[in-house]
This record gives sequence, structure tokens and C-alpha cells, in this order.
Amino acid sequence: MSRILKQEMEQDFFYVHDSIVYGAIKKCRISYNHANFDDFVQIGRIKLVDAYREFPKNLFNEDYFYQFTGYAFRKVYWALMDQIRKEQRIFEREEALPESYEEWGMINPEVFDEDFVVWELFYSMLNCLSEKEQHYLKDSVIEQLTVTEIAKKRKVSRKTVYAWRKQVAKKLEHYQDVLKK
Repeated sequence: MSRILKQEMEQDFFYVHDSIVYGAIKKCRISYNHANFDDFVQIGRIKLVDAYREFPKNLFNEDYFYQFTGYAFRKVYWALMDQIRKEQRIFEREEALPESYEEWGMINPEVFDEDFVVWELFYSMLNCLSEKEQHYLKDSVIEQLTVTEIAKKRKVSRKTVYAWRKQVAKKLEHYQDVLKK
């Protein structure tokens, strides 16, 4: 049986049956200060309306009214437990980042800082190069390709790659002083 919760009945329905949602939340041990408390309330209310639509008997009969409360409570409780399980699975898959360098397995944090500076410098170098020169620098530094491999990848002659290398070296001469420090 599928019934519709009419808009004029909606406020009275939730006034009477909202305690089912809060009871199921309490049974799941979700406190008011839980980060997702409002989300659980909304999930519970949605399932409460689903229970109203799907309940097979006449709700205007007093005997069936009490059966509905038990039916709705179970439906809301199971939906909340499913949501808790989903959140738990997501939490278990996520891994927290370590708080200190030692936990990262880094004995010397300055090494990390030096690498960061070098990569920042690398990206600042790219800004003063043409597009072809940028491709050459990325291929040679990041992918560590040889001149022949770069020529094949970019579909140019080796002589052209050597010309790019010469232009890059000329444009980046002032960066050598920074790297030596």
C-alpha cells in the first residue's frame, strides 16, 4: 500500500511521530553534539515518511496505530544504523596524516624543506621559458628522458632538442647561483 503524506497533515504527523526519530537516534547513541546530528534527524524523518507510505494497514484504526509506531521505529533505526556503518567504512578507509616528522619516517625535516624549495624554484624557472623549452625541461628533469627519447616524444630532431637545451641553459644561468646556496 502506498499512501501520500499530504501537506496539510504534515505538521501534525511530525508533531505526533517525531519522537520515533529521536528515540531511534538515542538508541543509536548519537548525541546532540555529534557533528552529523542534523543529518541523522533528516535521514530518520525521510524513513519515517517512507514507513507511513509503505505501512500496509489503516492508520486510523487505533490498533494499527501502535503497530505503525513499532514498524516505523524499526525502519528509522535500521536506516540510521546503515548510515553509521557507511560513515564507519569511510572513516576506516581514510588515513590520518602523521603529526610529526618522525612519524613520516623523516629523520631530518630540513631535507623536506630543501626539496620543497627546489621544486618551487623549478616551477618559477618554467615561467621564464617558452612552451617548447618548458616541455624540454619537464621531460629532462621530471621524466628524466634522454635527448633521443625527448626527440622521439616531441617528434623533432635531436639537433632541435639540443637547441632547446642550450636556450634553457642560457635563460636559467642566474638560477645556478640560487641552487649553489
